[in-house]
Amino acid sequence: MIDKKEKRYIRTKYGDANFLYVEEFDSVEKAAEPLNKGKFVEVVVKEYKWDHTIVKEIIDGKDQKSTTKAERLAREKTPEVSGNKVQS
Repeated sequence: MIDKKEKRYIRTKYGDANFLYVEEFDSVEKAAEPLNKGKFVEVVVKEYKWDHTIVKEIIDGKDQKSTTKAERLAREKTPEVSGNKVQS
């Protein structure tokens, strides 16, 4: 039997951004206090840099992380080591 379900994928990008976040306040005292929330005005992204991307396949409503063949081989070849054991 051939599975005719449509495959779906989620791509998540991780990175850093330099941005400007602008709020409006009705007094200088409120604006000077860092914990106060003002009226949102705008966000301007100045620059960004992508660090890495992860692709997951959605199978029956669950996400399954997709890895490259090199990552799978490295994981298979790397022995599991416990940091709590001390050899004498």
